Amino acid sequence: MRAARVHGEGNTRVLRVDTVALPRVTPNTVLVRVHAASVNPVDWKLQDEGDLKPLAIPGGDFAGEVVAVGAGVTRYRCGDRVAGTVDQMETGGSYAEYLVAPLDAMVKKPARYSMQEASAYPTVAIAAWRFLIAGADVQRGERVLVHGASGGVGSMVVQIATARGATVIGTASARNHDFVRALGAAQMIDYTTTRFEDVARNMDVVVDAVGGETLTRSVAVVRRGGRLVSSAGSVPAETCRAAGILCPSRAPWDVPRGLAYVAPLIEAGQLQVHIDSVYTLDQIMAAQQHSRSGRTRGKVVVDMRASETAGALEPLQAYLDGHATGQEAHFRRAFASDAMLVGIKDGQYRQWPASEYIRVSSSGRAPADEAQRRRRIESLTINGQVATGVIALDYPDMIARDHMTLLKRDGEWRIVVKGYDASTPVAR
Repeated sequence: MRAARVHGEGNTRVLRVDTVALPRVTPNTVLVRVHAASVNPVDWKLQDEGDLKPLAIPGGDFAGEVVAVGAGVTRYRCGDRVAGTVDQMETGGSYAEYLVAPLDAMVKKPARYSMQEASAYPTVAIAAWRFLIAGADVQRGERVLVHGASGGVGSMVVQIATARGATVIGTASARNHDFVRALGAAQMIDYTTTRFEDVARNMDVVVDAVGGETLTRSVAVVRRGGRLVSSAGSVPAETCRAAGILCPSRAPWDVPRGLAYVAPLIEAGQLQVHIDSVYTLDQIMAAQQHSRSGRTRGKVVVDMRASETAGALEPLQAYLDGHATGQEAHFRRAFASDAMLVGIKDGQYRQWPASEYIRVSSSGRAPADEAQRRRRIESLTINGQVATGVIALDYPDMIARDHMTLLKRDGEWRIVVKGYDASTPVAR
């Protein structure tokens, strides 16, 4: 698979896209084919501070499709669409075509969200819940000041506070005011021309997603007994005591609780995800640089499917043409020489080089019905033959509908193609 990895040390640290082995599932984990990942400031901060060692794969947020499950997994099955965030310090990160995720790191993808949107919400939604709900415990009727209201975390805080029944004042540059108002803010402050202290006074809650001087100055606008929370820094306890305000310690980072809290808001259409920009995996350095600018409106997303270069892809028509003329199409025509296939063989998850597959053959009957009925794909009987491998490298829904299956016939592996739009390229 392709993945962005850390190279170099100190100030020379960069990300490069490498070809690496697929990670392997372990008990109580699943293998996810990543459709999209999003960039969070914590990703590049961990790189800058040296917490991610050379050859580590950064990235937390992801959305994709389960293609293999480990022992003991009953909550998910192949074909499930999921979204979540992995601990990039503990496991391989999300800047990759595949990742292994523990069960408590993800949920079923919200039906309202696209893959890109689903990749953009986990960390910022959990952070918003962590500071606004678990930390500040904002209540209906309270007045909330949100710094950085147009960013990933800030935009989530605005929406959650509004849904909670609070009145929101946001800070952002003038060009983002309409955007934040549309999320529910009652009033906006242009931080480039106006001191927020001159507008916002006696706030019940201040949520800071900016840090630095903004956080320090925010102490003065919180009413006595009010709460100040920040995702970008902390205020000394003695400063908070002297001002008569509460500065709650950061609540634990709890992926299941955070995602569970926002789930009904998403279902009710009260939590929108705004995509600022979309990059390919090969553009990962540019994606992070844009995130570093601090001038994003919403989230920066990396679309893994868009990362597949044209040189490694050909339309499926190449296969169909081969059949129409009676010629055997070679697998290498559509897959890069280093492409890997992933599936189940002899009851075990494994991967194979594309070069192992020689011929292309059409099936007499699509196995979709049996796949849907069984709701799992390990082995399927097709015309009396057993397909003990399944390709999971394709587009959304394909694994569930089983449009592409490996078939071992007369001792030779072949690919069974059925029901594809001929204009659709095959993903490597």
